[in-house]
Amino acid sequence: MDFLLLLGVVVAIYGVLLFFDNFFKSCMHYPYEAFLKGTGLSVKFLRLQWHTTALNRSIVKWSTAYPKLLELNFSLGVYLSILLMPLASLLIVVSAFHTKSSGKPSTDSAAGASGAVAETVSLDLLIPGVNLPLNEIGFYIAALAINSVVHELGHGLAAVLEDVPIKGFGFHVMLIIPMAYTQLDSDQLNALKTWKRLKVLCAGIWHNLLLGAFAYLLFVTTPVMLSAIYRVNESVMVTSIKNNSPLLGARGLEEGDIITSINSCEVRNEVSWYDCLLESLHSQPSYCISPDFVHLNDESVPISHKNDGLIECCSIENKASNCFEYMVDVNEEDVALPQHMCLNIRKVIENSFGYCHQKPICSEGHCFKPMINNFTTILQIRRDHKPDVIYIGHPADLTRTVRISQFVPKTSIFRPGFADDIQLLLKYVTVFALGLSVINVIPCFGFDGQHIVSTLLTNGLVVSRVPQKSKRDVIALCINIVGTLFVFILLTKVFWQMLFKALWQ
Repeated sequence: MDFLLLLGVVVAIYGVLLFFDNFFKSCMHYPYEAFLKGTGLSVKFLRLQWHTTALNRSIVKWSTAYPKLLELNFSLGVYLSILLMPLASLLIVVSAFHTKSSGKPSTDSAAGASGAVAETVSLDLLIPGVNLPLNEIGFYIAALAINSVVHELGHGLAAVLEDVPIKGFGFHVMLIIPMAYTQLDSDQLNALKTWKRLKVLCAGIWHNLLLGAFAYLLFVTTPVMLSAIYRVNESVMVTSIKNNSPLLGARGLEEGDIITSINSCEVRNEVSWYDCLLESLHSQPSYCISPDFVHLNDESVPISHKNDGLIECCSIENKASNCFEYMVDVNEEDVALPQHMCLNIRKVIENSFGYCHQKPICSEGHCFKPMINNFTTILQIRRDHKPDVIYIGHPADLTRTVRISQFVPKTSIFRPGFADDIQLLLKYVTVFALGLSVINVIPCFGFDGQHIVSTLLTNGLVVSRVPQKSKRDVIALCINIVGTLFVFILLTKVFWQMLFKALWQ
């Protein structure tokens, strides 16, 4: 609904712009036309356009600075683009007909047990508000703009290197999607030999691949580059907590808390944060405590059985305590302890000698396991310079309502959001760069792949076997029609799934 509201606002803005555009053209024709011509702006139905020739000289200067290096660069781009074309086409075909299983994976498969079914590689469209967070819309609009500019600059640089004039450079904004374009002299481009024309046509795809590799390199090295102002791979910081979070409260988490571990699992970064939460669910914590502590703090009532099969030995009014089971070690001496006892959870954790859920063996004390169901667990969240937070519930409560950063500032001048925003933008640039490379190389009308296929069919080997140009044009048309058909099937499938999810789920 939020995404539909956003689209409604955007369409309304376009309606206002179109109204004033028509109004000024009728009432202030000459000055308004002069303004549009001077700025290169134009307003159309659900589309804004900006065109300029100011970058032409810069592109010519850049392309002539290192001609041999660029020549090698664009030649490599042709080889890799042609290699990518059948792989991308196969990926589109698989994605168009592949249906993901709606069932949830079993616990064993989620834990990585043998026999897990391998996932088929498929292509998913990233759509704001559907499978992309709507609050990050600025990041993927910026990422799309960066990728589009780099793509078109690749075409421009390669064209100038092959003496094809550039008529201009510009931007389209379709609704909220930015798209750059380079206007070339099509007659001179078509007059080039096959190899030179391929270098121009494949340059955009190749530059997207280079951009994706470069952005990914920056993404993985961001912690190292920002290590002067942030502590990394040591802990994580809580950056925000939702108002409905069960972790809020006098003894709960707060913004700015630095978390170092969850139970016996050390939290060093975002990956280990999620790993520790998953481990806490699959491996219920058990504690080493002394018999004296048990005798002094046992609050047991007559044992009863719950509906879920667990044993209850605590009073219903006693919310701070839980029933614990004594995990007997066959190698230890017989100790006069009951099998089940009711103990205060916080006191157990604060007075324990350590954890024993990996192996029920304690170097000091005896092992006691809390009697709780498989859908909840006890989380001991350790914080820097603050008391531990004890939470009983599902680890998903933290993933849904608590946002963390792996960048802990060394001073109060910097906030974790600065580094997180850089990494988020780099992530989207990388993903969109690879996605645009795959999409553009597909033989489909409107994509670079359409022209690449037509150009490949003018190669000497093809011409010697199919000398008639009309037959080669028909072959190119058929290939592009098939590619367009599979892209259409994929888009139809995605939008049908969106509609089904919105109406019935």
